[in-house]
Amino acid sequence: MKKNQKIINHLYNAGLGSVRYLTLLLTGGLTLCSLFWGYYAEDMITQKSVAHREPLFLHLAGLAVLLIVLLLLTKFCQPTTGRRSSLLLAAAMGWIGLWGLFLVFCGRHIPAADSASVYTIAQALASGQTQVIHPTDSYLSYYPQQMGLVAFYEVIIRLWNLLPVSYAAHYIIQCVNVAMACFTVFFQYKITCLLSSDNDRAAVCYLFLAMLNAPLIFYTSFVYGEIPSFALLSGGLYLLLLFLQKTELSFRQRLLSLTGSLLMLVSGVALRKNSLVVMIAVVIVVLWEWMRQQRISLLLFAALLTAGCLTVQPAIQRFYEYRAGNVLSTGVPAISYVAMGMQESSRGNGWYNGFNFDTYEDSHLNAAITAQKSKNAISKSLSAFRASPGFAFQFYRDKFLSQWTDGSYFCRQATAAHSDGRIKYVEELYTGRLATPFIHYCNIYQLLIYGGSFTCMLPLCRRRTQAPAVGLPFYVGMIAVLGGFLFHMVWEANSRYIFPYFLLLVPYAALGLDRIYPFLNKSRHCEDA
Repeated sequence: MKKNQKIINHLYNAGLGSVRYLTLLLTGGLTLCSLFWGYYAEDMITQKSVAHREPLFLHLAGLAVLLIVLLLLTKFCQPTTGRRSSLLLAAAMGWIGLWGLFLVFCGRHIPAADSASVYTIAQALASGQTQVIHPTDSYLSYYPQQMGLVAFYEVIIRLWNLLPVSYAAHYIIQCVNVAMACFTVFFQYKITCLLSSDNDRAAVCYLFLAMLNAPLIFYTSFVYGEIPSFALLSGGLYLLLLFLQKTELSFRQRLLSLTGSLLMLVSGVALRKNSLVVMIAVVIVVLWEWMRQQRISLLLFAALLTAGCLTVQPAIQRFYEYRAGNVLSTGVPAISYVAMGMQESSRGNGWYNGFNFDTYEDSHLNAAITAQKSKNAISKSLSAFRASPGFAFQFYRDKFLSQWTDGSYFCRQATAAHSDGRIKYVEELYTGRLATPFIHYCNIYQLLIYGGSFTCMLPLCRRRTQAPAVGLPFYVGMIAVLGGFLFHMVWEANSRYIFPYFLLLVPYAALGLDRIYPFLNKSRHCEDA
C-alpha cells in the first residue's frame, strides 16, 4: 500500500512539475512576443489583423507608469478589515458596471453577423415563431451549437417583452452582460483570494487590474456568449477551488460547492461550446487530485461534469426540435474548422475565410461529404507545409501572434456596428484619433498581464523557493490557457477566441505583481541603511 502511494505521489509530482515548466515557458513566450509585436486592425471595414512592430520604449514607459500607479494604489488601498475589503470589491464592480452601461447606451452597438443571427432567432422563438428550427433553411442548421445561447436569449427577451418599454431587446441583453462582467470580477477576486491564501494585497491588486481591463468593459456590449459563459465558468472554478483547498468545510458546504460548481460549469459550456477547453483542464485536475486523495466525490464530479458538458447542448437542441416539430441538420463538422485553420485568409492566417460555411453549403448540408472535402483540404495544406518548411513556420508564427498579441482581443471589431446614436467620443475609439492610443493602451495592459503571470510562475519553478507549496488545483486556470494555446493553433483563429484565456491569467498576474513588493521594500531598506 505504501509502495503504491509512493508511485502515485511520484506521478503527481511529475505532472505538477511538467505543468510548472510548461506554464513558465508559455507565459515567458507571451511576454516577449507582446513586448515586440502587436497584431491589430486599423481599418474597421476590412477588419484585417495587421502585424506591427511595437514602439518598444513607449510601451516600456507605459508599462512602468501602469506598474507604479498599480503598486501605489495597492499599497494605499490594502484593506485591514473585511468591511474595507468588501467596499473595494463593490467599488470595482461598480466601476465595471458604470462604464459597461455607458458603452451600452452611448456606444449603441447593435448585433451584427453571427450575433445578429442568434439574436434574431431568439426573438422569433420568443414570439412563438418556431419555423426557425429547420433542417436546411436556418442559421442553426449550420451552427446548432448556438442553441444554448439562443435559449438563454429567448428567456431574457420573453421577460423583457412583459415590460412596457420601447427599447430594443438587445439592450437588456447587453445590460445582462454588464451584470455578468461584474459577477466575473467578483468570482475572480474570490479565486485570487484562494490562490494567494487570502493575501489582501494580491486580491486588491486583482481589483485594480480588473478596473483597468478595457476589453472586458467593451465586450459587455457584444451580444454573444463570451461574457455570460465566462462569468459562469468563473463561478464554477471558484466553487471547485473552494472545495479542493478549504478542508475545514462541513459536509453540507462541500456538497453545495460541488453541486454549484457542476451546474455553473455545464451552463458555461451550454452558452459557449469552446468552453469545453476549460472543462478538459478541470477534469484533468480533478482526476489527478482523485488519484492522490482517493476521494470518491472527485471521481463522481469528473464523471458528472463530463457527461453534463457532452449532453447539455444536444439536450437543448432536442427540446427545441420537439417544440417545433422539426429537426436541425448536424451542422458544420468540426474537421472543417481544422481545415480552415490551416488556410490563409484576408484577416490573418487561419482566420475565418468562409471555407467551413461554403463547403457545407456546397455539399447540400451533407456532413459526411463536407468532412471528406475538409480532409482533402487538410492534405493539400500539409503538402504545402512539407514542401516549404519556412512557409509553415511563418504561417503558424503569424497565426499565433495574430491571436495572442492583439491587446484589444477584437473588442473594437466585435462591437463596431452601431446605430446613429453613438456619441462622438465613443466613435473616436473606433475610427477617430483615440483609436491608436486605445490600441497602445490595450497592448501595454496585455504586457502587464503576461509579465505578471510570468512573474507568478517563475519562483514556483525553482527547486528552493520561499513561495508556499502549491498543488495542481492552483494551476487549473493555467492548464486551461495551455489547452487554449494548443487548441487554437489547430482550430480556426481569432483573437476574440483568446479573450477568455486572457481573463484566466489576470488572477495569476495579480499574484505575480504582488511578489514585486518584497523587492521594493528590500531596496528601500537598503537605501535607508
